[in-house]
Amino acid sequence: MASSDLLPVTGAVRPRSPGADIYSHTDGLAARYEAVNLGRGAPDFDGPPVLRRAAQRAMRSGLNQYGPSAGQPELLRALAAGAAPYDPATEITVTAGTTEAVAVALEALLCAGDEVLLLEPFYESYPALVRRAGGIPVPVPLVRQGDAYVLDSDALKDAVTGRTRVLLFNSPHNPTGWTASGADLEALAALVLSHGLWVVSDEVYEELALDGPHRSIATLPGMRERTVVCSGAAKSLNVCGWRVGWAYAPAGVTARLREAHRVLSYCAPVPLQLGVAAGLDWAHRTGWFGQQREHYRERRDVLVAGLAAAGLRPSVPAGGFMVIAETGPALPADPMAANEVLAREFGVTGLPLSGFHARPGAARGLLRFAFCKETAVLAEAARRLSALAPAAGEETTADDDRP
Repeated sequence: MASSDLLPVTGAVRPRSPGADIYSHTDGLAARYEAVNLGRGAPDFDGPPVLRRAAQRAMRSGLNQYGPSAGQPELLRALAAGAAPYDPATEITVTAGTTEAVAVALEALLCAGDEVLLLEPFYESYPALVRRAGGIPVPVPLVRQGDAYVLDSDALKDAVTGRTRVLLFNSPHNPTGWTASGADLEALAALVLSHGLWVVSDEVYEELALDGPHRSIATLPGMRERTVVCSGAAKSLNVCGWRVGWAYAPAGVTARLREAHRVLSYCAPVPLQLGVAAGLDWAHRTGWFGQQREHYRERRDVLVAGLAAAGLRPSVPAGGFMVIAETGPALPADPMAANEVLAREFGVTGLPLSGFHARPGAARGLLRFAFCKETAVLAEAARRLSALAPAAGEETTADDDRP
């Protein structure tokens, strides 16, 4: 596949219009039709109480002003304890969420016109972050095989040009649930090292690798020196609204990354950093992350079974808490229209994948559903979706222009 085939709209992913906010669309449908909202990728349950208690203590003790831009020492030490080779003084930066970590990593690494490889579908902010840093997004599709997505390493190789600078990838992956295998990581590392590229590795779902242990690409030979690892507390500790993230990187890159972070947000919320530090320490000591993974596996099975019974052909994610399902002949192919029919007629909403693809039409027939919900909520969604089953073999005519 030639790189020109991967660069839509004169080499850049076209920004969506401000009116195409898929999250507001989903939330609005859920409110209007009193639907079970499986579109938002945020848990409907809190993380461990130890986080809130530690954050409250920090607030009461007066830690409500600016803190060190690179991060509170307590959180930097907690992060270093979980990522042994990184020096908290020179190689770890606390950011205002994982998205900011990705943003400042790209600013630290890119020059104007550099190309960035993205696995498609991609988290919807990635192309905008690449462009903001002066780069050009180059999407390379993951391939669906059966009920899972797989990496096409040959397509990635074909996408590399003389201007390629960075591979930006996410494992476990939002929205597909693809999780890089050992062979995948070796193929990616070989590509990076052979072409002198950098990696920005978004590992925010690292504690939610459901079918095997998570491994960072930075642990492969030669990769620590060429990788910025980005993560955060949002998914692992169930505090999406706290906006506490972090980046691990070699000292030289960290210096540039910290300067971009200082200009962009200066520091993450100080009391919440101390809450996260306490939460990480507690979770590692008690084995809480393993317990959480078991709960998520149970939730995944409930949602996948419900979607399959409704005829929506779900993929089975190996990590994260998202499922992609095909809308099938019973619903419109346009994902926005399909989501509205689901909300209005069946009382459930997913999330249209319109913002997760660069190519026109690639999102047709696809919705994302989140299982970071109480099991009873997922069971109720499955019950409502069961009304789709009798129609699963019938063709729909509303808003459906399939060839």
